[in-house]
Amino acid sequence: MILKTLEQFQKALPTAVGIENFSDVEPYIQSAEIWIKSQVLGKDLYDLVNAENFADEDLLRLCRSVIGNQAFWEAIPFLDLVLTNNGFAVISAQNKVPASKERVDRLREQCLVRRDSETELLIYFLEAHTDYHDEWKGSPAYSVMTDCLIRTATELQQYGNWEGTRRDFLKLRPKLIHETMIRLEPVFSKDYLEELLEKQRDADVTAGDRKVITLLKYALGCLVNGNTEAAEKIAGDALRYIDAHQADFPTYFASSEYLARATAGYVNIIEDPIFNSIW
Repeated sequence: MILKTLEQFQKALPTAVGIENFSDVEPYIQSAEIWIKSQVLGKDLYDLVNAENFADEDLLRLCRSVIGNQAFWEAIPFLDLVLTNNGFAVISAQNKVPASKERVDRLREQCLVRRDSETELLIYFLEAHTDYHDEWKGSPAYSVMTDCLIRTATELQQYGNWEGTRRDFLKLRPKLIHETMIRLEPVFSKDYLEELLEKQRDADVTAGDRKVITLLKYALGCLVNGNTEAAEKIAGDALRYIDAHQADFPTYFASSEYLARATAGYVNIIEDPIFNSIW
């Protein structure tokens, strides 16, 4: 396991200082390790970080924080209960007043908030450290995380004037993907948008692609907020940029979507009045 000792657990979760036996939380840590492997790291990177001689303390701290908060969230409802011959009983501690249900609920919620924020930091850490990309970017976990132009809650906050946790973002991902399919693909082509996703995964975007990606992320942010008019204007700006730099976007200009629009007379030149209504 990446989180191997009670000391590491309590360092990640100061509130857990009262836990005396690692065995009390170990089953929940094991579940959290499976969670981070399947949802974030992927098997190859998990195995690398879990190796006995792994020495990147920054990455270890982030992983242990995510694992610890996920595990503690799962463990809290069980830590003060014991099954007796007469049913469940509450474990009492001398000279300690039991916490109210509201306090316990707030603690569990804060564990998830902390887990989400640390997961976002972990993702950005891994994106910035290319020496882990071979193990990370080939995993199904990474493919799922990057099948949308906006990949994290932090990005949605930046491009969509949006507030929420990573959990909230994951609930919105189907909407982002849906808006991409029904709004952006018919205009920019499915092939070109898939190319952009792949270039983002490989950190291989050109300057032109980066300009288009930025505009499309702002357009998706507007769509999430229900501002279709602003989204259309921004998407139109992206299309105008593409039309002005045709040599830089061969996939778009070879697409069936572009050919259909051009054949129908919807050539996106600035002077064309149709240009202002792309949807």
